[in-house]
Amino acid sequence: MSMKHTGLRYLRSGLTVLLGAGATLGTSFLISRLKEKQEAESRMDRLEQMIDDLGGTKPKAPAKAEPAKTSQAKPKTKR
Repeated sequence: MSMKHTGLRYLRSGLTVLLGAGATLGTSFLISRLKEKQEAESRMDRLEQMIDDLGGTKPKAPAKAEPAKTSQAKPKTKR
């Protein structure tokens, strides 16, 4: 019985170490992914700013022509 108890104690210690290592690696992976995403966004912002600086101001879209209003008056109806 003593051998079984000792084996379970070692197994529990080993699993605890593995769980801690997995949590550490998982957390560091998530942090690195978040950091990469932030770096990519900042690079995109810098590229957009450089393009705006090189091209001057962005051209405005042409204004839509409004339909011509008719000058005919509508007959008034009594209600």
